[in-house]
Amino acid sequence: TAAISSIAVAQSDEAARAFADFRVWCATNDVCLVSCRLPQQRLMECGFLEAQGFRFIELNYRPNRRDLTSFVADPAVVVGPASPSDETEIAAIASHIFSTGRLHLDPQVGPAIGDLRYAAWASNAFTNPSQSVLTCRMDGRIIAFLVVEKPAPDQRFWSLIGLAPGLAGQGLGRRVWNSLLAFHAAEGVTEVSTSISSHNLAVFNLYVSLGFRFPLPDITLHWCPAGSLAPVQS
Repeated sequence: TAAISSIAVAQSDEAARAFADFRVWCATNDVCLVSCRLPQQRLMECGFLEAQGFRFIELNYRPNRRDLTSFVADPAVVVGPASPSDETEIAAIASHIFSTGRLHLDPQVGPAIGDLRYAAWASNAFTNPSQSVLTCRMDGRIIAFLVVEKPAPDQRFWSLIGLAPGLAGQGLGRRVWNSLLAFHAAEGVTEVSTSISSHNLAVFNLYVSLGFRFPLPDITLHWCPAGSLAPVQS
């Protein structure tokens, strides 16, 4: 996989000729999937990439919440660092609970690869020096997990968060999210942000109710140089 982290288009004709070099680079390096995220106002770049074969996948939101002092932890939800022995269980949870990720909803890729991505994401967080993993337990059982990053000493970015399979729709979400925010407040954190796909409609009201603010979204685009990664359905 590859990601275009920065792109600027001044003249589409010249840009198309320059993009030919990128196509060669992708072929040389056996790149199967290229992603790019652009601020929603970058319509020239978005249109240029679509003309090269990229497809619109989602709008990506980065809501944030400042001042966490009002959050109170649920006494039944115990938040704490995950242990290395939790890795297998958390990776298994991650492989079953996400259905609105950008890979899941891209017909060129598909949910099978999307599930593998989330499992690897959760597993890799145990050894990634820029990430840490928290668990939320109830009666000793892991009911939720969180992959968190620390952009600054008083800031946290929720990279990946989810409830264990079968627990959605039982009112646990708000209890878990409140407890996590209270946990961060006790650490001296003053701001939490996260990433949400526009396809994940169920979680929007939760974040709004918790006082998160939603800046303007980014546009997510995908391109599969070979045409598709998804298995052929018989």
